[in-house]
Amino acid sequence: RQGKGQGHPGTRQGHLQLSPAPGRPHGFIRARLVIPPALEESAVAAFWDSGCLGVQVLAAGRDRRLTLDAYFSGQADRRRLDARLRRALRQAGLGEGTRPRLSAAPARRWVESWQRTLRPMAIGPFLVVPEGCRAPAPGGREILKVRFGQAFGTGEHATTRLVLRLLRPHLRSGKRVVDLGTGSGILAMAACRLGAARVVAADHDAVALDVARANLADNGLTGRVEMHRADASRACRLGPFDLALVNIGASTIETILPDLAGALAPEGRAILAGLLVDDEERLLHAAARSGLVLLERRRSRPWSALVLRRR
Repeated sequence: RQGKGQGHPGTRQGHLQLSPAPGRPHGFIRARLVIPPALEESAVAAFWDSGCLGVQVLAAGRDRRLTLDAYFSGQADRRRLDARLRRALRQAGLGEGTRPRLSAAPARRWVESWQRTLRPMAIGPFLVVPEGCRAPAPGGREILKVRFGQAFGTGEHATTRLVLRLLRPHLRSGKRVVDLGTGSGILAMAACRLGAARVVAADHDAVALDVARANLADNGLTGRVEMHRADASRACRLGPFDLALVNIGASTIETILPDLAGALAPEGRAILAGLLVDDEERLLHAAARSGLVLLERRRSRPWSALVLRRR
């Protein structure tokens, strides 16, 4: 998994339709794992590689740990599933003793239940309206309609919220923007709403790009965003850009910093998210080596967002 919007589908929002197949009345097996946020990417990848049907990631509590619930067919052999999961988690680097707790989960329409809990969300200058919700009067905010799909970015997660709140202070009308690892396309749409002259959205996941195109159509923005199936480094070559939106995880960000710096126009800026507070100093040192300096940082623990400027 390269990062949010660039990896395994269905993560965090539980977008997959968890309904038992015909002839399978026994619901699901739920594998629950409690981990530090830094291990989330590896654990989710291990669950998908083990054949799960969907993953739900619950927000960190006071102890800053995440609870991951992965769902498997109710007819799976528990002993074999347990062994397979322990092996996958060990290979993903989570340690020899990492063992999820398996339990029975009843057959329910999980997605519909989740959808009933959703409401429009006021985030900075935007009003994010999830699929199935009626859009209220905007009240001076820019409306972003977001449908569900196998792509990250519905406005619920803190990393997306941090970027949306930082957009207006750092994006002036008429500027050029790239959204790396676009996922649902929510950040690219937000840049359009704030008057960006050129918006490029890139993701190496074809499914995510399909979701993003559908969201663009729902928001009347078809044709306003250049869509590219490409990884982050290759998408940087489409510059120069005045602003880069990079919500794809600390490890990926660190590897692309030289390409990112080269893609920015003089005085260009980058908003980095999908990283933990504990990742800040390491990334700032790496950014300085690429000629990027810190302008602003915001936190929603355990998550952080950094705004960098090209020297």
